[in-house]
Amino acid sequence: MRVVGGRWSNWSGGVSCRPQAIVAPKDEVELAAAIRKAEGQVRVPGSGHSFNPLNATDGTLIDLSAFTGLQGCDPGSERATIAAATPLWGIGSLLHPLGYALKNMGDIDRQTLGGAVGTGTHGTGRTLGSFSAEVASFRLVLASGEVVHCSPTENVEIFAAGRTALGLLGVMTEIDMKVRPVYKLAERQFLHPISELFRQLDGLVTANRHFEFFWFPYADVAVCKSLNVTNANAPTRHSAKTLRMKGERRTAAEYVYAASNEVLPRLPFLTGPMHRLFSKFMPGQERVRWSHEIFPNTRTVRFNEVEYAVPYQKGPDVVREIAEMIRKRKIVTGFPIEYRTVAADDVWLSPFYERASATIAVHQYWRFNSTELFEACEAIFRGYGGRPHWGKLHTRAANELAALYPKFEDFKAVRRRLDPKGKFLNDYLRGSFA
Repeated sequence: MRVVGGRWSNWSGGVSCRPQAIVAPKDEVELAAAIRKAEGQVRVPGSGHSFNPLNATDGTLIDLSAFTGLQGCDPGSERATIAAATPLWGIGSLLHPLGYALKNMGDIDRQTLGGAVGTGTHGTGRTLGSFSAEVASFRLVLASGEVVHCSPTENVEIFAAGRTALGLLGVMTEIDMKVRPVYKLAERQFLHPISELFRQLDGLVTANRHFEFFWFPYADVAVCKSLNVTNANAPTRHSAKTLRMKGERRTAAEYVYAASNEVLPRLPFLTGPMHRLFSKFMPGQERVRWSHEIFPNTRTVRFNEVEYAVPYQKGPDVVREIAEMIRKRKIVTGFPIEYRTVAADDVWLSPFYERASATIAVHQYWRFNSTELFEACEAIFRGYGGRPHWGKLHTRAANELAALYPKFEDFKAVRRRLDPKGKFLNDYLRGSFA
């Protein structure tokens, strides 16, 4: 948790607050007592990788740093019980010696497991679900201090609502994740002309376990990335400490990239040449690594982000329209559009609820004013029935969310039942979920 001088801020620096109290319970008993006794709003910010004010509060922040580690692994059911505040970069090193791994991971591994589950964070792969979809059960501390276990057979309604709940139903302490035997992935990165990419996109998504692309909108090529299971040799596995440091250590290329983003607002005519240059040098060499080592990338250059999930079939149209809008308006940005795919699930507030999806993410350097870019993108997403990523910036109102999520009102009813006084509602969330 990032707290300086009593003020908490998120990773991008776009959100900050001065809580009345910061509590760091050592176990569920202390956590339950802290929640019961807390005055005002109670939020649990994890590692602070949400870009919106999801966890801003002048009440109480809960630091769950004591709730880390592997609690158990059941080879028979291929499930692992993991403490909710365990950072994603540490999970692979815990599971690997037991012969298991997560089925999928996202682009970065700085979040806590609870934060990733609570916001519907995802990776890519048309047959693969988000973190929330792979939850088998979880323990939840309610506003009353009661601890409940939720699964497909126990507290079924809370389980359906709680796998993506934004911390509104209570505080997760343990999460049972579906896992699979350890595996290695071969990564290939390559440039593809935009004119050909969209004709071949469905085939590329179908042919690869994981496929995604990054398109700097002023360039005429996209940087494509595929990952596929392989039996090829991989280098010696890294320790958890190495993986933690790897995600924090800025490379020479990232220093150059950060400097380029600092320059662009003052020299906007360089946007096109820089996009072409970034595209040319972004692809890396082919490599083979254990899954938990190859999924995440190092992202030390700070940004803010908007991301929506749209129906899979509409993805190409949406991303083309966004790129055309950026070029037409001559919007300055140093980041690419990111395109991924996610399988449908049955999680009530999941952006992928009963809908196979393409996710489209648009980033802007943290020092830039992102309003023009993000508002224009949201207008496009609205036209395609886009559902916002809960951890990213968005401006969808409660009536819009209710139209997008068939179980939205059911979720709110569960929230009111579990937290009738709104202890877990901050000012940002109250407008949509009260």
